[in-house]
Amino acid sequence: MEKMKKIILIFICSLSLIGCAITSEKSMEKYNDFAVKSADMGLWNEAIMRWKRIADLNPNNARVHNNLAVAYEAKGELESALSEYDKAIKLDPKNRVYFNNYTRFKQNYDKLHKKEKNEQIPEQKT
Repeated sequence: MEKMKKIILIFICSLSLIGCAITSEKSMEKYNDFAVKSADMGLWNEAIMRWKRIADLNPNNARVHNNLAVAYEAKGELESALSEYDKAIKLDPKNRVYFNNYTRFKQNYDKLHKKEKNEQIPEQKT
């Protein structure tokens, strides 16, 4: 019985360490690098999963929100992309890269929504 308690304790401790695995700046940077490589290979789900994990640990990281926005945009998840671009811009409003990404996305997003709106209007018979 005592041996079983030790095994359970070791198991619980190891689980808690896994959760802390990317909390250091260096390990978080490696985790981000892997996400970038995943994105470069078109593995958007993998990249998103990793960037979301970093954002959970560091929600004020504008770069991660910008990266998430790019990934969501690439997957066609436009509402999620817009939300992440908004976060990146609010966190770092002077960053030209984020601003340019957001502006380009917003122009395309608005055009798409305008087109969809026009397609929903039924033609009037004269």
